[in-house]
Amino acid sequence: MTDATPAGGGHGPWDSRPRGLPRGFSFPWWALPCLLLVASCLAGEARALTFPLPQGGNTLVGRIQYVASREEDTLLDIARRFDVGYNEMLAANPGVDPWLPGEGTRVRVPTRFILPPRPWRGIIVNLVEMRLYYFPEHGPAEPGTVVTYPIGIGREGWSTPVGEFSLVDKIEKPSWTAPLSIVEEMATEGVSVRRIIPPGPDNPLGEFALMLSEPGYFLHGTNRPFSIGMRVSHGCLRLYPEDIEELFAQVPRKAPVRIINESYKVGVEDGVLYLEAHVPLSEQRNQQGVNLTPVVKQLVEVTSQALQPADWDRIAKVIDRHSGVPAPILAECTQPGPARDRLLQVGAFRERGHAERLATRLRASLPAVRVRPCDGDGWCRVTVGPFDDCLALRTTAQAIMQEFGIEALVVDAQESAKEHAVIAGPLSQGLRP
Repeated sequence: MTDATPAGGGHGPWDSRPRGLPRGFSFPWWALPCLLLVASCLAGEARALTFPLPQGGNTLVGRIQYVASREEDTLLDIARRFDVGYNEMLAANPGVDPWLPGEGTRVRVPTRFILPPRPWRGIIVNLVEMRLYYFPEHGPAEPGTVVTYPIGIGREGWSTPVGEFSLVDKIEKPSWTAPLSIVEEMATEGVSVRRIIPPGPDNPLGEFALMLSEPGYFLHGTNRPFSIGMRVSHGCLRLYPEDIEELFAQVPRKAPVRIINESYKVGVEDGVLYLEAHVPLSEQRNQQGVNLTPVVKQLVEVTSQALQPADWDRIAKVIDRHSGVPAPILAECTQPGPARDRLLQVGAFRERGHAERLATRLRASLPAVRVRPCDGDGWCRVTVGPFDDCLALRTTAQAIMQEFGIEALVVDAQESAKEHAVIAGPLSQGLRP
Protein backbone atom coordinates (compact mmCIF):
# COMPACT_ATOMS: atom_id res chain seq x y z
CA MET A 1 0.00 0.00 0.00
CA THR A 2 0.96 3.61 -0.44
CA ASP A 3 0.14 7.06 0.78
CA ALA A 4 -2.74 7.61 -1.55
CA THR A 5 -4.42 7.21 -4.90
CA PRO A 6 -4.20 10.47 -6.88
CA ALA A 7 -6.93 11.36 -9.30
CA GLY A 8 -7.28 14.13 -11.86
CA GLY A 9 -5.45 15.97 -13.56
CA GLY A 10 16.32 27.63 -0.13
CA HIS A 11 18.76 28.28 0.16
CA GLY A 12 20.69 30.68 2.26
CA PRO A 13 24.14 32.03 1.41
CA TRP A 14 27.03 29.60 1.47
CA ASP A 15 29.66 30.07 4.13
CA SER A 16 32.76 31.07 2.16
CA ARG A 17 35.19 31.81 4.97
CA PRO A 18 38.49 29.91 4.72
CA ARG A 19 38.46 26.63 6.58
CA GLY A 20 41.56 25.01 8.01
CA LEU A 21 42.71 21.51 7.20
CA PRO A 22 43.72 19.25 10.10
CA ARG A 23 46.75 20.43 12.01
CA GLY A 24 49.94 18.63 11.19
CA PHE A 25 50.32 16.09 8.46
CA SER A 26 49.90 12.79 10.25
CA PHE A 27 46.39 13.02 8.74
CA PRO A 28 44.29 10.69 10.89
CA TRP A 29 41.86 8.81 8.65
CA TRP A 30 38.83 10.38 10.30
CA ALA A 31 39.98 13.89 9.45
CA LEU A 32 40.48 13.34 5.74
CA PRO A 33 36.90 14.08 4.62
CA CYS A 34 37.28 17.54 6.12
CA LEU A 35 39.88 18.37 3.46
CA LEU A 36 37.22 18.83 0.83
CA LEU A 37 35.82 22.21 1.78
CA VAL A 38 33.89 24.60 -0.37
CA ALA A 39 34.89 28.19 -1.05
CA SER A 40 31.91 29.08 -3.22
CA CYS A 41 29.68 32.01 -2.34
CA LEU A 42 26.13 32.06 -3.62
CA ALA A 43 23.42 34.51 -2.72
CA GLY A 44 19.66 34.21 -2.64
CA GLU A 45 17.67 31.01 -2.92
CA ALA A 46 19.76 27.92 -3.66
CA ARG A 47 19.35 25.94 -6.83
CA ALA A 48 18.79 22.22 -7.04
CA LEU A 49 21.90 20.09 -6.65
CA THR A 50 22.89 19.68 -10.29
CA PHE A 51 26.34 18.42 -11.30
CA PRO A 52 28.12 17.49 -14.53
CA LEU A 53 28.64 13.76 -14.82
CA PRO A 54 32.17 12.83 -13.72
CA GLN A 55 34.60 11.70 -16.40
CA GLY A 56 37.54 9.32 -16.64
CA GLY A 57 36.11 6.61 -14.41
CA ASN A 58 35.38 9.00 -11.55
CA THR A 59 32.09 8.51 -9.70
CA LEU A 60 31.86 11.34 -7.14
CA VAL A 61 30.04 14.66 -7.46
CA GLY A 62 29.62 17.72 -5.26
CA ARG A 63 31.54 19.13 -2.30
CA ILE A 64 31.07 19.18 1.43
CA GLN A 65 29.91 22.59 2.66
CA TYR A 66 30.04 24.21 6.08
CA VAL A 67 27.70 26.86 7.38
CA ALA A 68 27.47 28.77 10.65
CA SER A 69 23.99 28.24 12.09
CA ARG A 70 21.85 31.20 13.08
CA GLU A 71 20.18 31.52 16.44
CA GLU A 72 16.77 30.61 15.03
CA ASP A 73 18.00 27.68 12.91
CA THR A 74 17.24 24.00 13.35
CA LEU A 75 18.89 21.28 11.29
CA LEU A 76 15.56 21.00 9.46
CA ASP A 77 15.86 24.62 8.38
CA ILE A 78 19.44 24.20 7.17
CA ALA A 79 18.56 20.94 5.42
CA ARG A 80 15.86 22.56 3.33
CA ARG A 81 18.00 25.61 2.48
CA PHE A 82 20.65 23.32 1.02
CA ASP A 83 18.28 20.72 -0.46
CA VAL A 84 19.28 17.82 1.80
CA GLY A 85 17.19 15.62 4.07
CA TYR A 86 16.87 15.60 7.83
CA ASN A 87 18.47 12.16 8.20
CA GLU A 88 21.49 13.29 6.17
CA MET A 89 22.01 16.31 8.42
CA LEU A 90 21.80 14.18 11.58
CA ALA A 91 24.28 11.60 10.33
CA ALA A 92 26.76 14.24 9.15
CA ASN A 93 26.61 16.24 12.40
CA PRO A 94 26.85 13.87 15.38
CA GLY A 95 26.67 15.73 18.66
CA VAL A 96 24.86 18.75 17.22
CA ASP A 97 21.44 19.43 18.75
CA PRO A 98 19.05 19.11 15.79
CA TRP A 99 16.49 21.49 17.29
CA LEU A 100 18.86 24.08 18.75
CA PRO A 101 22.29 24.00 17.10
CA GLY A 102 23.02 27.44 18.53
CA GLU A 103 24.26 30.71 17.10
CA GLY A 104 27.49 30.26 15.15
CA THR A 105 27.68 26.47 15.41
CA ARG A 106 29.66 25.01 12.51
CA VAL A 107 27.30 22.68 10.68
CA ARG A 108 28.44 20.27 7.99
CA VAL A 109 26.16 20.14 4.93
CA PRO A 110 26.60 16.75 3.19
CA THR A 111 26.38 17.75 -0.47
CA ARG A 112 29.03 15.35 -1.77
CA PHE A 113 27.89 12.01 -3.15
CA ILE A 114 29.09 8.78 -4.68
CA LEU A 115 26.78 8.17 -7.60
CA PRO A 116 24.70 4.97 -7.55
CA PRO A 117 25.80 1.99 -9.67
CA ARG A 118 25.57 2.36 -13.46
CA PRO A 119 23.73 2.51 -15.80
CA TRP A 120 23.15 6.22 -15.19
CA ARG A 121 19.82 6.77 -16.89
CA GLY A 122 16.39 7.97 -15.85
CA ILE A 123 15.70 8.02 -12.11
CA ILE A 124 17.64 6.01 -9.54
CA VAL A 125 16.43 5.98 -5.93
CA ASN A 126 18.55 4.63 -3.07
CA LEU A 127 16.14 4.00 -0.21
CA VAL A 128 18.64 3.73 2.64
CA GLU A 129 20.28 6.96 1.46
CA MET A 130 16.84 8.59 1.14
CA ARG A 131 17.99 10.28 -2.05
CA LEU A 132 16.89 10.37 -5.68
CA TYR A 133 19.23 10.82 -8.66
CA TYR A 134 17.88 11.95 -12.02
CA PHE A 135 20.00 11.59 -15.14
CA PRO A 136 18.41 13.66 -17.94
CA GLU A 137 18.78 12.40 -21.47
CA HIS A 138 21.46 14.15 -23.53
CA GLY A 139 22.91 13.93 -26.99
CA PRO A 140 26.18 12.10 -27.77
CA ALA A 141 28.07 15.38 -28.09
CA GLU A 142 26.46 16.99 -25.04
CA PRO A 143 27.85 16.84 -21.50
CA GLY A 144 25.68 14.73 -19.22
CA THR A 145 24.36 15.97 -15.87
CA VAL A 146 22.84 14.51 -12.74
CA VAL A 147 20.25 16.19 -10.52
CA THR A 148 19.77 14.85 -7.01
CA TYR A 149 17.02 15.40 -4.43
CA PRO A 150 16.38 14.21 -0.85
CA ILE A 151 13.27 12.11 -0.32
CA GLY A 152 11.02 10.64 2.35
CA ILE A 153 10.34 6.90 2.09
CA GLY A 154 7.97 4.23 3.40
CA ARG A 155 8.14 3.47 7.09
CA GLU A 156 8.68 -0.01 8.49
CA GLY A 157 5.71 -2.19 7.65
CA TRP A 158 4.95 -0.02 4.59
CA SER A 159 8.29 -0.42 2.81
CA THR A 160 8.87 1.14 -0.60
CA PRO A 161 9.41 -1.65 -3.17
CA VAL A 162 12.77 -2.15 -4.89
CA GLY A 163 13.16 -3.08 -8.55
CA GLU A 164 12.89 -1.74 -12.09
CA PHE A 165 9.88 0.46 -12.86
CA SER A 166 8.89 3.34 -15.13
CA LEU A 167 6.82 6.52 -14.97
CA VAL A 168 3.40 5.92 -16.48
CA ASP A 169 1.71 9.25 -15.79
CA LYS A 170 2.26 12.82 -14.59
CA ILE A 171 -0.56 14.36 -12.57
CA GLU A 172 -0.76 18.05 -11.70
CA LYS A 173 -2.90 19.10 -8.71
CA PRO A 174 -3.90 15.54 -7.80
CA SER A 175 -6.72 14.78 -5.40
CA TRP A 176 -6.10 12.18 -2.69
CA THR A 177 -8.22 9.12 -2.14
CA ALA A 178 -7.11 7.40 1.04
CA PRO A 179 -6.95 3.59 0.77
CA LEU A 180 -9.21 1.80 3.22
CA SER A 181 -6.20 0.23 4.93
CA ILE A 182 -4.86 3.68 5.81
CA VAL A 183 -8.25 4.83 7.07
CA GLU A 184 -8.49 1.76 9.29
CA GLU A 185 -4.94 2.21 10.58
CA MET A 186 -5.58 5.83 11.49
CA ALA A 187 -8.85 4.91 13.15
CA THR A 188 -7.03 2.54 15.51
CA GLU A 189 -4.89 5.54 16.50
CA GLY A 190 -7.99 7.62 17.17
CA VAL A 191 -7.54 9.77 14.04
CA SER A 192 -10.32 10.24 11.52
CA VAL A 193 -9.34 10.63 7.86
CA ARG A 194 -11.37 11.97 4.98
CA ARG A 195 -11.42 9.41 2.17
CA ILE A 196 -11.09 12.07 -0.56
CA ILE A 197 -9.10 15.29 -0.23
CA PRO A 198 -9.18 17.71 -3.20
CA PRO A 199 -6.15 19.68 -4.41
CA GLY A 200 -5.05 22.35 -1.97
CA PRO A 201 -2.96 22.95 1.15
CA ASP A 202 -4.49 19.97 3.01
CA ASN A 203 -3.61 17.51 0.25
CA PRO A 204 -0.73 15.24 1.42
CA LEU A 205 0.36 14.68 -2.19
CA GLY A 206 1.21 18.31 -2.76
CA GLU A 207 0.84 19.90 -6.19
CA PHE A 208 2.48 17.22 -8.37
CA ALA A 209 2.53 13.41 -8.58
CA LEU A 210 4.47 11.01 -10.81
CA MET A 211 2.80 7.61 -11.11
CA LEU A 212 5.01 4.52 -11.11
CA SER A 213 4.33 1.37 -13.08
CA GLU A 214 4.05 -0.46 -9.74
CA PRO A 215 0.32 0.00 -8.98
CA GLY A 216 -0.43 2.43 -6.18
CA TYR A 217 3.05 3.95 -5.83
CA PHE A 218 4.03 7.54 -6.64
CA LEU A 219 6.74 10.15 -6.48
CA HIS A 220 4.95 13.22 -5.16
CA GLY A 221 5.19 16.44 -3.21
CA THR A 222 4.02 16.93 0.35
CA ASN A 223 2.31 19.41 2.63
CA ARG A 224 4.72 18.31 5.38
CA PRO A 225 8.16 19.29 4.02
CA PHE A 226 9.79 18.62 7.39
CA SER A 227 9.25 14.89 6.70
CA ILE A 228 11.81 14.79 3.88
CA GLY A 229 14.66 12.56 4.95
CA MET A 230 12.46 10.46 7.22
CA ARG A 231 10.62 7.15 7.07
CA VAL A 232 7.06 8.39 7.39
CA SER A 233 5.11 7.45 4.26
CA HIS A 234 2.96 4.43 3.43
CA GLY A 235 5.36 3.43 0.66
CA CYS A 236 5.38 6.42 -1.69
CA LEU A 237 8.41 8.65 -2.23
CA ARG A 238 8.05 12.28 -1.09
CA LEU A 239 10.01 15.31 -2.26
CA TYR A 240 10.18 18.91 -1.12
CA PRO A 241 7.46 20.94 -2.92
CA GLU A 242 10.05 22.92 -4.88
CA ASP A 243 11.91 19.74 -5.88
CA ILE A 244 8.91 17.81 -7.17
CA GLU A 245 7.85 20.84 -9.21
CA GLU A 246 11.25 20.95 -10.87
CA LEU A 247 11.46 17.19 -11.43
CA PHE A 248 7.88 17.10 -12.74
CA ALA A 249 8.76 19.68 -15.40
CA GLN A 250 11.89 17.81 -16.55
CA VAL A 251 11.25 14.08 -16.45
CA PRO A 252 9.33 12.53 -19.35
CA ARG A 253 6.65 9.86 -19.17
CA LYS A 254 8.02 6.34 -19.59
CA ALA A 255 11.33 7.34 -17.98
CA PRO A 256 12.93 4.34 -16.27
CA VAL A 257 12.94 4.26 -12.47
CA ARG A 258 15.32 1.97 -10.59
CA ILE A 259 14.82 1.67 -6.83
CA ILE A 260 17.71 0.13 -4.88
CA ASN A 261 18.61 -0.28 -1.22
CA GLU A 262 22.40 -0.04 -0.94
CA SER A 263 23.86 0.90 2.45
CA TYR A 264 27.44 1.12 1.12
CA LYS A 265 28.75 2.77 -2.03
CA VAL A 266 32.36 2.64 -3.21
CA GLY A 267 33.54 5.36 -5.58
CA VAL A 268 36.65 6.77 -7.23
CA GLU A 269 37.90 10.31 -7.71
CA ASP A 270 41.29 11.04 -9.25
CA GLY A 271 42.97 7.91 -7.96
CA VAL A 272 41.45 7.98 -4.47
CA LEU A 273 39.00 5.31 -3.41
CA TYR A 274 36.05 6.48 -1.28
CA LEU A 275 33.45 4.69 0.83
CA GLU A 276 30.04 6.13 1.67
CA ALA A 277 28.21 4.32 4.50
CA HIS A 278 24.58 4.70 5.56
CA VAL A 279 22.82 3.05 8.48
CA PRO A 280 20.90 0.05 7.08
CA LEU A 281 17.12 0.24 7.31
CA SER A 282 15.65 -1.51 10.33
CA GLU A 283 14.42 -4.43 8.23
CA GLN A 284 17.95 -5.02 6.93
CA ARG A 285 19.50 -4.80 10.38
CA ASN A 286 17.00 -7.30 11.75
CA GLN A 287 17.63 -9.76 8.92
CA GLN A 288 21.35 -9.34 8.18
CA GLY A 289 22.97 -7.23 10.85
CA VAL A 290 25.95 -5.34 9.38
CA ASN A 291 26.75 -7.19 6.15
CA LEU A 292 30.10 -6.21 4.64
CA THR A 293 29.90 -8.55 1.64
CA PRO A 294 28.66 -5.74 -0.70
CA VAL A 295 31.61 -3.56 0.35
CA VAL A 296 34.16 -6.29 -0.36
CA LYS A 297 32.54 -7.04 -3.72
CA GLN A 298 32.69 -3.40 -4.79
CA LEU A 299 36.33 -3.05 -3.68
CA VAL A 300 37.33 -6.09 -5.73
CA GLU A 301 35.61 -4.61 -8.78
CA VAL A 302 37.27 -1.20 -8.46
CA THR A 303 40.88 -1.87 -7.48
CA SER A 304 43.49 -4.58 -7.94
CA GLN A 305 45.55 -3.18 -5.05
CA ALA A 306 45.94 -5.54 -2.10
CA LEU A 307 44.34 -4.05 1.00
CA GLN A 308 46.49 -3.94 4.11
CA PRO A 309 45.27 -4.27 7.73
CA ALA A 310 45.43 -0.47 8.09
CA ASP A 311 43.15 -0.12 5.06
CA TRP A 312 40.60 -2.50 6.56
CA ASP A 313 40.77 -0.58 9.83
CA ARG A 314 39.85 2.62 7.97
CA ILE A 315 37.01 0.85 6.19
CA ALA A 316 35.67 -0.55 9.45
CA LYS A 317 35.73 2.88 11.09
CA VAL A 318 33.87 4.49 8.17
CA ILE A 319 31.23 1.79 8.38
CA ASP A 320 30.99 2.17 12.15
CA ARG A 321 30.35 5.93 11.80
CA HIS A 322 27.71 5.62 9.05
CA SER A 323 28.00 9.36 8.43
CA GLY A 324 26.70 9.21 4.86
CA VAL A 325 29.69 11.36 3.78
CA PRO A 326 32.17 9.85 1.28
CA ALA A 327 35.42 9.11 3.15
CA PRO A 328 38.79 8.32 1.51
CA ILE A 329 39.98 4.80 2.28
CA LEU A 330 42.67 3.94 -0.29
CA ALA A 331 44.85 5.57 -2.93
CA GLU A 332 46.97 4.41 -5.83
CA CYS A 333 50.01 6.57 -6.46
CA THR A 334 53.73 6.42 -7.05
CA GLN A 335 55.50 5.06 -3.99
CA PRO A 336 59.05 6.48 -3.85
CA GLY A 337 60.28 3.78 -1.48
CA PRO A 338 60.18 3.05 2.24
CA ALA A 339 60.76 5.87 4.73
CA ARG A 340 60.94 8.58 2.05
CA ASP A 341 58.65 11.51 2.62
CA ARG A 342 57.05 13.44 -0.21
CA LEU A 343 55.99 17.04 -0.71
CA LEU A 344 53.35 18.59 -2.90
CA GLN A 345 54.84 21.40 -5.00
CA VAL A 346 52.13 23.93 -5.78
CA GLY A 347 54.18 26.69 -7.39
CA ALA A 348 57.64 27.79 -8.53
CA PHE A 349 58.63 31.45 -9.00
CA ARG A 350 61.71 33.45 -9.92
CA GLU A 351 60.70 36.17 -7.43
CA ARG A 352 60.31 35.24 -3.77
CA GLY A 353 57.57 37.83 -3.28
CA HIS A 354 55.31 35.98 -5.69
CA ALA A 355 55.97 32.69 -3.90
CA GLU A 356 55.23 34.26 -0.50
CA ARG A 357 51.92 35.65 -1.73
CA LEU A 358 50.81 32.20 -2.88
CA ALA A 359 51.99 30.63 0.39
CA THR A 360 50.00 33.19 2.40
CA ARG A 361 46.89 32.37 0.40
CA LEU A 362 47.36 28.64 0.95
CA ARG A 363 48.12 28.85 4.68
CA ALA A 364 44.51 29.80 5.47
CA SER A 365 43.67 26.13 4.79
CA LEU A 366 47.05 24.37 4.77
CA PRO A 367 49.17 24.93 7.88
CA ALA A 368 52.29 23.10 6.59
CA VAL A 369 53.03 25.43 3.66
CA ARG A 370 56.53 26.76 3.15
CA VAL A 371 58.61 28.61 0.57
CA ARG A 372 61.80 26.66 0.00
CA PRO A 373 65.17 28.42 -0.55
CA CYS A 374 65.47 30.29 -3.81
CA ASP A 375 69.17 29.58 -4.44
CA GLY A 376 70.52 26.74 -6.53
CA ASP A 377 68.56 26.77 -9.76
CA GLY A 378 67.00 30.15 -8.95
CA TRP A 379 63.43 28.93 -8.44
CA CYS A 380 61.49 29.71 -5.25
CA ARG A 381 59.21 26.71 -4.69
CA VAL A 382 56.00 26.64 -2.64
CA THR A 383 55.42 23.23 -1.06
CA VAL A 384 52.97 21.48 1.26
CA GLY A 385 53.97 18.58 3.48
CA PRO A 386 55.88 16.42 4.02
CA PHE A 387 53.73 13.32 3.70
CA ASP A 388 54.62 9.73 4.42
CA ASP A 389 51.16 8.43 3.52
CA CYS A 390 49.89 7.98 -0.03
CA LEU A 391 46.23 8.50 0.91
CA ALA A 392 46.89 11.81 2.67
CA LEU A 393 49.06 12.93 -0.24
CA ARG A 394 46.37 12.37 -2.85
CA THR A 395 43.51 13.70 -0.74
CA THR A 396 45.40 16.91 0.00
CA ALA A 397 46.21 17.32 -3.70
CA GLN A 398 42.50 16.98 -4.47
CA ALA A 399 41.64 19.61 -1.86
CA ILE A 400 44.20 22.04 -3.32
CA MET A 401 42.78 21.57 -6.79
CA GLN A 402 39.15 21.93 -5.67
CA GLU A 403 39.64 24.90 -3.36
CA PHE A 404 42.43 26.79 -5.15
CA GLY A 405 42.44 25.44 -8.72
CA ILE A 406 46.11 24.45 -8.51
CA GLU A 407 47.39 21.08 -9.74
CA ALA A 408 50.24 19.93 -7.51
CA LEU A 409 53.38 17.93 -8.36
CA VAL A 410 54.81 15.23 -6.08
CA VAL A 411 58.45 15.89 -5.16
CA ASP A 412 61.03 14.21 -2.93
CA ALA A 413 61.31 15.91 0.46
CA GLN A 414 64.82 14.53 1.01
CA GLU A 415 66.36 16.24 -2.00
CA SER A 416 67.94 19.67 -1.73
CA ALA A 417 66.14 22.72 -3.07
CA LYS A 418 68.64 22.76 -5.92
CA GLU A 419 67.90 19.22 -7.07
CA HIS A 420 64.34 18.90 -5.80
CA ALA A 421 63.55 15.81 -7.87
CA VAL A 422 60.03 15.42 -9.22
CA ILE A 423 58.72 11.95 -8.31
CA ALA A 424 55.45 12.23 -10.21
CA GLY A 425 53.60 14.74 -12.31
CA PRO A 426 50.06 15.87 -11.54
CA LEU A 427 48.10 13.21 -9.66
CA SER A 428 46.02 12.14 -12.61
CA GLN A 429 46.51 8.39 -12.52
CA GLY A 430 43.28 6.71 -11.48
CA LEU A 431 41.80 3.48 -10.27
CA ARG A 432 39.92 1.30 -12.69
CA PRO A 433 36.45 2.61 -13.61
